[in-house]
Amino acid sequence: MKYIETDFIHISILDDRTVLVEAIEGVEINHEKSRQANELIESNMPGDYGMIIDRKSDYSIVPHDVYNILNSLAKLKAIAIVVHKKNFLPISTEKKLFRGKLEAFSSIQQAHEWIASIVE
Repeated sequence: MKYIETDFIHISILDDRTVLVEAIEGVEINHEKSRQANELIESNMPGDYGMIIDRKSDYSIVPHDVYNILNSLAKLKAIAIVVHKKNFLPISTEKKLFRGKLEAFSSIQQAHEWIASIVE
């Protein structure tokens, strides 16, 4: 497993097809931060992959900015959001914003199993 840390996000490459991301408490993920994080991720993923977003910290996103970046990533095939409390947006809204497959889960293990079934 490879671990990458910035001042706003922690990135764990779990395997060749799965990346786990967790924003740091109190940050706002905007266009620039999303671009920076996803460039780091893309450069470390050899092929198609899925992303697990662990939302245990309290942070905010600029949905339009973040999903524009995510939708521009050709290798990103699925997003699994691990929800611990009230989500930023309803999952139904996030599904409309993302062009790939997106589901919500209550654990990282469930999310990882789903990603493994989606990304071949």
